[in-house]
Amino acid sequence: MNEPKKVIILVRAAPYGMASAAEGFRVIIGLTGMGLDTHAVLVDDGVLVSLKGQAPSDLGMHKLEDAYSQLQDFGARLYVHTPSLEERGILEEDCIGVEPIDDDELGNMISTADHIITF
Repeated sequence: MNEPKKVIILVRAAPYGMASAAEGFRVIIGLTGMGLDTHAVLVDDGVLVSLKGQAPSDLGMHKLEDAYSQLQDFGARLYVHTPSLEERGILEEDCIGVEPIDDDELGNMISTADHIITF
């Protein structure tokens, strides 16, 4: 049997103000449901998705923190780009359960992917 295709989803957009991060979540769930080896990486402003204690109800939005924290239950892996956290003054302990990766690890992940999708 063939190995499943490896797909990297780069979530670069902030969680609110645009639908990009929410749409990225939907795609991640869909790809894992299709049996693809799916890896979600929060980079740039996308790291804000991982912050604990979000309260977007004033915006009429659902907490993406809750959605993304469930990705592993669906079979996807969730990573956070540590240089992006550092640039924004965010500590790893302020984030939901994510696996930290640095620039080298991200580069290796991208170079071994069959497909890369950016939100």
